[in-house]
Amino acid sequence: MTKYIPILIFCLSFQLFSQSQNELKATIIGSGSPKYNTERAGPSVLMSYKNTNILVDMGNGTQGNLDKLQVKSKDLDALLFTHHHLDHNEEFTPIFIKTLLAAGQFKVVGPRPTTDLVNSVLSNYEEDIAYRLSKKQRTFSDVANNFTVNELEGNQSFTIGDIEISCTPVNHTIATMAYRFDAGGKSIVISGDLSYSESLPALAKQADYLIIDSGGAIEEGKANNRTGKSKNRGNKEHAHVNLDESSRMANEAQVKNLVLTHLNFNNVDEVATSKALKENYSGSIFYAEDLMTFPKAENNTNTPTQITKKAKNSQAPNFEKMLKRLDTNKDGKIAITESKGKLKENFDKRDANKDGFITENEFGRGK
Repeated sequence: MTKYIPILIFCLSFQLFSQSQNELKATIIGSGSPKYNTERAGPSVLMSYKNTNILVDMGNGTQGNLDKLQVKSKDLDALLFTHHHLDHNEEFTPIFIKTLLAAGQFKVVGPRPTTDLVNSVLSNYEEDIAYRLSKKQRTFSDVANNFTVNELEGNQSFTIGDIEISCTPVNHTIATMAYRFDAGGKSIVISGDLSYSESLPALAKQADYLIIDSGGAIEEGKANNRTGKSKNRGNKEHAHVNLDESSRMANEAQVKNLVLTHLNFNNVDEVATSKALKENYSGSIFYAEDLMTFPKAENNTNTPTQITKKAKNSQAPNFEKMLKRLDTNKDGKIAITESKGKLKENFDKRDANKDGFITENEFGRGK
């Protein structure tokens, strides 16, 4: 009997892998914003189903996180843009060129000026591309037909591999598209950056997940500063939603799960932010982190409170990590001149003996 155990394990593993491959998934490649952050890569989401992989936006750090997942350029079937702000297309050039050199068929899709961007890359890096192709006795003519560019306007629907995609323009400071991905009976919507847009609830109607701009999310320690700032913004044009607007759109769309991404800081006050969202929206709420995958496992029975506590623990600052990042003179403590960001703001609260340094014992103070 024991000789069959390895075979049984292999069969079970293969079955689980097949189930994973046959489910539409969104992996948060980058959950950050234009602000450089060592803990959050710039905006990017990898949509996967069966053998189809679609990369939506390519912010700073996208390549590094794809590498952690062992996703290669040759694995990508399409590069999509929600819009062309730098934090969303910063790593397009190297990803596009590497995908082109991989010699597979792929698409580049997005709002204007997607076509101009692709042409600019091909022109500016013409010699570099030619050199790299020549190392394998190829020329640009060998790969010129391996990609297509589709510049989007208005509402459109199209298919890439096994995934059906719908898109709609949403309100932002430049031309911006939100996308809906449908496959295997599941639907996931990515809003891109936006202010309140009537088109988004229509696109996201009864979607399983809505991954949305986190505008208005509350940072830990700053909940009291946000009172009354979430609603009644009048007719002034805004680049990003607030919590009232994002929750109203999620409610209007009747989405099952809401995922906040494009976060400006590491430590989200999930209790305060969720409380504001729950004024309009009653579904499940998640706060994106790099390499987080949706849908979440259905056998996860954690309550929102338990999830919040786990998320807080996972995001809590670690003294050892802080030392590696900030302790430039390697003396085992952090000087006020070495501190940055929130640590610098709260330095006096943590520095118990007021000697101008924070030790490991003092690090837990002032959180």
